[in-house]
Amino acid sequence: MDAQALVALAEKIEQEPLYDAGLCKLAFDGVETKLPDVDQAMIRNGAMGGVDAVLMVIDHGLPGWAISLQGTASEVHGHWTCSLRRQIGRDDDPAMGVAKGPKLSNVMIAALLKALTRKDMR
Repeated sequence: MDAQALVALAEKIEQEPLYDAGLCKLAFDGVETKLPDVDQAMIRNGAMGGVDAVLMVIDHGLPGWAISLQGTASEVHGHWTCSLRRQIGRDDDPAMGVAKGPKLSNVMIAALLKALTRKDMR
């Protein structure tokens, strides 16, 4: 999946109010090709859409990166933002992946996809 397709998929996922197994499967198929060193079982678990599982994929795929989560914890009206940066505590380090939406795990998946499309990612 090329960068433009990954960004389009990320934008669709971040706007979904619920977890969508089909969309997340597509997303993590894309992640699998971009993060070949990450354990495939971990990627399959991430595709299940649980926050802990997605966090593990980000942690192993982008080691040492800062993960910033902000939002309103509301199952019905969640407003989440996830930002991924290369370094912790550096305001001048640009966010490489940013996503906003109503479901936390979806927003984390979308931010990861967006970060993986950046040419200067590593």
